[in-house]
Amino acid sequence: MRYYQRDRWRRLLQRSPHWCGHLSLLMGLSLASAVSAQSVSQVPHPAPTESVIVSETKTPLDKIQHDFIFSYTAPSPASGKVARWHAGVCPGVTGLPPSWDKSVTARVREVASLAGAPVAPEKCRPNIDIIFTKSPQTLLDEVRATKSWLLGYHDAAQEKQLSTVSHAVQAWYLTQTVDSRGGVFIDDKLHPEGIDIQVRTSSAPTGNTLQFPSAHVEYWNGSHLGDERRSELMHVLVVVDLAKVDGIQLSAVADNVAMLSLAQTSAFDVCQPLTSIANLTTPGCDARLKTDKVSASDLAYLHAFYSIDLRNSLTQQQGELAFKMKKSLGAP
Repeated sequence: MRYYQRDRWRRLLQRSPHWCGHLSLLMGLSLASAVSAQSVSQVPHPAPTESVIVSETKTPLDKIQHDFIFSYTAPSPASGKVARWHAGVCPGVTGLPPSWDKSVTARVREVASLAGAPVAPEKCRPNIDIIFTKSPQTLLDEVRATKSWLLGYHDAAQEKQLSTVSHAVQAWYLTQTVDSRGGVFIDDKLHPEGIDIQVRTSSAPTGNTLQFPSAHVEYWNGSHLGDERRSELMHVLVVVDLAKVDGIQLSAVADNVAMLSLAQTSAFDVCQPLTSIANLTTPGCDARLKTDKVSASDLAYLHAFYSIDLRNSLTQQQGELAFKMKKSLGAP
């Protein structure tokens, strides 16, 4: 069996100025037409089992969960706060045989639902683009050259390093900031005037160009407890290096991709201190900390992630994450 790379990727389709729609990405890239299918194979997705905490020094559970939250969670660089999906999650997968693409798409939607994240209807424009390829750096080079804003909030000096593919499964997050009056601003440091995005609709199939403002001026209420701004995920690009996931079950890769798609992180190859799907491709990580599906701890984290107050400060959000995660796991 062989994978077949599609000749073209999705073009990013924005929501309207009222942000009612969803995003999709047409990368317009041409990569290798065929790759080895020994990388992954399909198996059912069993329910998550209870996580195993590995600690030779018997580190308290609270400390382990605290370390996981601080290690895995990456706040939006623009706001310094946790960003999550407000629009319905709509994954789109390319690079695998059609039936396998659909399997990964369905699993991401399923994990999102289990986590309590909003999920878009079946027929939606993808705002999560998941690309399986044997040429990940070629893909990111073109993203950098043509749609650098998909790399997320960054300085020009950071762009080359940011667009370097160095992990088996890696993600890039585009966020937006919402102020206390409901004003929505895309987080793009390199285009202070905002960005123009081609949007296709049923009434304009050839596309219309819409302009989206960049996040620079926001309103807040001056509260000492928070500034009333919140961060939201706007688009996620997940790239899977087929050469590096060779031999790993497709179901496990799909769960890893789902975790990356739902919660922003930069810890792609960090061994997390509890059993987590995030450890799937982490080299040198204790085998007891690895799993081939989202664990109970992963779901507890995601449940907490999608219930915290986005208007609070990062410190408050981290404390709320720890409390809710502990409660979800039934810890005393």
